[in-house]
Amino acid sequence: MDILRLLAVPILLAAGCSTLPAPAGTQPATIESFRANPALCGHAGSPICEARVNHVEGRPVFVFSSAVEVAPGLRTLGLFCKLNLSIMIGDAQSFQREVEVLLAPGGRYRVDARMEPRPCTMVLIDEASGKTAGTVR
Repeated sequence: MDILRLLAVPILLAAGCSTLPAPAGTQPATIESFRANPALCGHAGSPICEARVNHVEGRPVFVFSSAVEVAPGLRTLGLFCKLNLSIMIGDAQSFQREVEVLLAPGGRYRVDARMEPRPCTMVLIDEASGKTAGTVR
């Protein structure tokens, strides 16, 4: 019985770390991440190293690809941004925000992070319109 409990924890964690699936017959929305070349992040390129979705409706998202697929509808997404302003290892800073957004079926979005008006100011951009989507909290 104890072995079953030990096995259940990693299985439940893995299930909770997936993206939110779309209902059958509905196209998911796709949200693109930004990842700078690690060799250029900070001192030789963009101070922003990455900007991505890190949770959907409170469920963690561990994505090693450049995009995450999410069921359409009104969603709360966690946005994560990491920046490095120097060449020192360990000087990176990270920021998190939430955005409430109505995702369209088959919609394409991207996480955009800027240094103005403050470091790692994040927005979600609707690729079809080029406009900001949702409300960042």
